[in-house]
Parts: sequence; C-alpha cells; structure tokens
Amino acid sequence: MSIQAKQIPAGWKKELQKETAIVAYLDLSNMFHWQKVLRWRFRFEDVVSELFAIHGMKEVRVYYGLDERNLKRSQSFHKRIRKTGAILKAKPVKYIKKTIGEALLFKERTLTLFDDGVTIKLKELVEEVQKSGILIEEPKCNFDVEMTMDILDDLEKVSAIMLFSGDSDFHAPLERLKVKGKRIYVVGVRGQTSKELFEICNRYINFGHFYQGKKNRPYSENPTTSGGTA
Repeated sequence: MSIQAKQIPAGWKKELQKETAIVAYLDLSNMFHWQKVLRWRFRFEDVVSELFAIHGMKEVRVYYGLDERNLKRSQSFHKRIRKTGAILKAKPVKYIKKTIGEALLFKERTLTLFDDGVTIKLKELVEEVQKSGILIEEPKCNFDVEMTMDILDDLEKVSAIMLFSGDSDFHAPLERLKVKGKRIYVVGVRGQTSKELFEICNRYINFGHFYQGKKNRPYSENPTTSGGTA
C-alpha cells in the first residue's frame, strides 16, 4: 500500500473521534527536525491544543531533554510544555565527544568514491583540523526506551495511540499493540518516517495536514538546540 493510500483524508478527525481512549506520544526533538523539511515552524502549544480537542484523548506525553549547559532557557521551555497540560518526561542531555576524521565528514561508502588525489587532500585537511585542537561534541538524549516502556504500560487502557516520531525502533512495541487489537496512528513528515513504522500503523497522518496552528519562519523552535537529539 502506498503512503498516499494510507494517509487519512481531509476528514481524518472523524476517524479518531470514534476512538474511546487515546494516548499521544511526542518525540519532541524528532519533531523539531521535521521543521527543516516543512520549512516552517510549528508552535508546540498549538500541537497539544489540537490533540486535546480530539474526543477520547486521555493523555499527551512529551519526551524532551534538559540541557544543563543552558539550564535557564531549557527549564523555561519545560515550563511551557507543562502549562499545556501535557505530561513531560525529561532527563539530562549528554554531550558525546567526537573524534575528527574522515568518517565524521563522510559516510564510509562515500569515501570509497574519491580518487587518490581527493583522498590525500581530505587527509591533509583532517590533520590540519586536528592540530587546531577543535573539539566536537554531539548532544545525545534518546527517549526510545522510555517511550517504549510507557507505550507498553498503557496497553490495557487505550483503544488507540498516536505516535509522533519516525523512528523504526518503535516497530517492536507497536507490533505488540496491534496483536492486542489497538489501533496505531503514526504522525510524521515526508522522508522522515521509517518504512517499518509506516507498515505497522493503521493510519499514517502527514503532520503538515494535521497541524492547523500558527506557522512561522525561521523553522527551528528548538529552544536549546539540544533538548533531545537521537
């Protein structure tokens, strides 16, 4: 079945209104990455407001990291999340040091495409950067485990779930839900939703069609730039 065939039509809310108990799970950092594809910025409060307007919506769970390097701003955004009525699951963002090398700049398959001349120049560039003492750190705050545990814990109290994520790691817990007769709505954007999630869900909802709130540019609303990267 194609993505177009599985997407909910214009009256998609009517289908959700038939559900008796829904819980929504929002991988918020993942959602912030969607804005690069959409080319517009969504307002988080509007997303939650639209979810609570759905009949049968029992809880909206949001997963987002706490950046202790930018604590005041990060705490302020967490406060915004809680004000919406959503349940926030948070944990500290970790920073992982990265070694500067060819593999950091290009994928291994791409490196094999370069001729000897390009390879030599690339190595020279890497050596110069390494001599400069530049340190690269990547923020890390993955909520796959926490979200999976919550989805399975909520199994008996829902008729359906809405998952705002494109991560294929959720395929296994969603399989369990489907065996139990629960309906699965995956909300995502073009090119950011894994094949595994698309195949397991009952309905795929394009976030650009779901969201009816305020749209702004620039497209990144992420207040800490590191609240929960995968």
